[in-house]
Amino acid sequence: MTRPSLDEQGCERIHGAALRLLGDVGCVVFDPEALELLKAHGAVVDGECVRFSEELIAQALATVPAGYTVAGRRPELDLRVALDAPPVLASASGPPFVLDGGRQRPGTLADLRTAIALAHLSSNIAVLGYSVEPTDVPEDVRARFSAHAHVTGSDKANRFTVTTLLELQIATDVLEIVFGAEWHAQPRLWSIINSTSPLQFSAEGAQVLLRLARLGQPVCVAVCAMGGTTAPLTLAGLLAVQHAELLVGLVLTQLARPGCPFIYGGTSSISSMHCGALMIGAPEYWALMEATVQLGHWLGVPVRAGGSLTDSHVPDAQAGIESALAIERVLRMDVQFVLHAAGILSSFNCFSPEKFVIDDEVLSALRTAQQPIVLDDESLALDVMASCGPGGTVLSQAHTRRHARDGRRASIMNRDPYQTWRGLGGRDLAQVAAQRVEESLDAYTPPDDLDPVVRRRLDAYCLG
Repeated sequence: MTRPSLDEQGCERIHGAALRLLGDVGCVVFDPEALELLKAHGAVVDGECVRFSEELIAQALATVPAGYTVAGRRPELDLRVALDAPPVLASASGPPFVLDGGRQRPGTLADLRTAIALAHLSSNIAVLGYSVEPTDVPEDVRARFSAHAHVTGSDKANRFTVTTLLELQIATDVLEIVFGAEWHAQPRLWSIINSTSPLQFSAEGAQVLLRLARLGQPVCVAVCAMGGTTAPLTLAGLLAVQHAELLVGLVLTQLARPGCPFIYGGTSSISSMHCGALMIGAPEYWALMEATVQLGHWLGVPVRAGGSLTDSHVPDAQAGIESALAIERVLRMDVQFVLHAAGILSSFNCFSPEKFVIDDEVLSALRTAQQPIVLDDESLALDVMASCGPGGTVLSQAHTRRHARDGRRASIMNRDPYQTWRGLGGRDLAQVAAQRVEESLDAYTPPDDLDPVVRRRLDAYCLG
């Protein structure tokens, strides 16, 4: 019998430990504006170190919404983020390298466009994740080129990179071009704000957070504390640090704009005591993700967790095992938002189109496996068995013909007998995935739904 990572009492203990950290140790916030806001609402500010009362955190929890809808390009593309809604899946996010011919190389704009095409075609991915850092584009225009590639390459939502105020300005400018001056009248901008463990918020991180909140846009605060280096190596101590930093983000969001949408996010894991590297394919990571979802739900807020993650450097058996077990764990916990749902290798550092295709296959399989079994007269088929009798066959029955295609779906998994498989070339899964990438790119056509005037303005702003 499986047991949850945290029960009710466990959530209370982690929360209590985080409150003690914030009350006794405090959190350093490097932004003067955020410090003034916290001080004005009763936090104890000593230089850049802020100590939080339990009351201040309780006030934030009283105003944060349990769910909201993020508007899409068209109403049918709206996405619900709520405790009672299906998970929203986003593709890989931000790796600087791409796997090419078994070796890693710096990502390019062409690689980013490949990632956009694959995510656009996926029936599972709803948010494009800025899947590759296009290092061949000069850094001063990279955010503009990337935004243009996303908006013109797919009509799905995309996660803008907004780690700086300049990047946030580019994101809001692009949204104003596409949706008009009142684009922020409803939640629309997908973004991630990272804390700096242990117990710190950078100046730009806090500034971006405050501006997003004041625009009424969803604020997803994500913590990636490293057990053994930036947080205790024990899982409970690591969770207490992660939870404390997330509570700081929650308070800042709600002080800036009470009722602002918020996502509680964590991708923390333990560090290798051999080389110091973060291990996101380790079994401890799966337990931490489950506990992260439980803690966020215990607070009553939507949760973001990591997805198909692995420490492997190629799409091999290790990558498949670690990724499948990680994504199954968070989906089983009814998480609201999953970043890195497909395509990641090397502990966040590398994108692989072949890995994307394999992960997408796993997502489809998990969704099929999670569908409830239909129980009615047609599905129970008692008349079919009465007709064929003991020792008979249902192959010739009309019922079999009616349902013969029920289990058919496009798949890259091999279901053929050995001799058939050998006769077709005997390819392994990575080789099949590589062929599927080529077929997908050949079949891809970018959407053409932008108004011509909007498209000209977008081209001029991003590429001019």
